[in-house]
Amino acid sequence: MYRLRFAEPFNQNRRLTGVRKGVVMKKVLFVMLAGLLVLPMFAQSAPYTIEVGGSTSVTPLMELFADAYAKAKPAVKVNINPTGSGDGVNNAGVLYQIGMSSRELTPAEKGKGLKEEVIAIDGIAVIVHRNNPVKSLTVEQIRDIFSGAITDWSQVTGGTKRGRIAVVSREAGSGTRGAFEEIIGLKTLVAGATESTSTGAIKAGIAQNPDAIGYISLGSLDKTIKAVDVGGVAASNRNVVRGTYKIARPFILIYRDTNLHAESKAFLDWMKSKQAQPIIATSWIPAR
Repeated sequence: MYRLRFAEPFNQNRRLTGVRKGVVMKKVLFVMLAGLLVLPMFAQSAPYTIEVGGSTSVTPLMELFADAYAKAKPAVKVNINPTGSGDGVNNAGVLYQIGMSSRELTPAEKGKGLKEEVIAIDGIAVIVHRNNPVKSLTVEQIRDIFSGAITDWSQVTGGTKRGRIAVVSREAGSGTRGAFEEIIGLKTLVAGATESTSTGAIKAGIAQNPDAIGYISLGSLDKTIKAVDVGGVAASNRNVVRGTYKIARPFILIYRDTNLHAESKAFLDWMKSKQAQPIIATSWIPAR
């Protein structure tokens, strides 16, 4: 009697299984290699966020820059932190790739290895409530109001308006405040003045208070408040360019060459290019 032997068919199955495993391994290796080839292409188009921080006065201009740049490079996001000029200077190259300042850097700040780019020139408007009859103030009157030497509106209106003047200023360290005080020669702010941390807060406060006076970036003017002439000269970009409107200051971008990311450098170069100048000219004065 013959016995059936199953060894051969079994071995054939084993050989077939080995072939299948080989095919599978080849497919796996192919997929892995294809993935390695594709990864660099994805890396090149990966999104990148540029952190920008500092002056609240420069912020409206930076927002326009960011919106326009997003159309040209949608993979790059510009995150803007309106924290004040002091923070923009101190944290340029630390928290922020690009800092914003609306005042000149101090000698001590210049010694920290920071790079500066003046991107625009901006006037500082002295603002009052829309119904305030005051049309023009001299630099001396403005200084006296903010120092406390003049305390009632009747002293500058000839009696057409009376009431205690409510002085509104920016907080210590603000670029707008530093430039404003330096230009008008203010040494000490009047006691009891309201100190606001943003342009928006100053505008809102003055829009609600008929006796208030403050100052903001010329580029932030709107119909909610009224800008007074200074020495008979209207607060306008044209008069800043002519040199007849005296309360003006630079908008400065600050960075460090040592750790500036390539995308941040590209954005910085774009802001200095011809393409960006019409954006600046909408409400400010191009520095180029």
